[in-house]
Amino acid sequence: MLAVPLILLMLVACQKEYSGKLVQWGDTANSVDTTKLKRNNIPYEIKDGKLYIPKDAVSDATYCCT
Repeated sequence: MLAVPLILLMLVACQKEYSGKLVQWGDTANSVDTTKLKRNNIPYEIKDGKLYIPKDAVSDATYCCT
């Protein structure tokens, strides 16, 4: 019974916090699967039809979304 809360605590503690400057990711917001970004806890913003992610998240986004 103790294993489940311990595993959840480890997952939360290991989540990465991104804080870099936002950079454009992909050609348009429609060309990016935001579901994969959400699933991998990568924050994003959509401005003027373009999707932006923190610069320090680019390598993680490349790994999870390509």
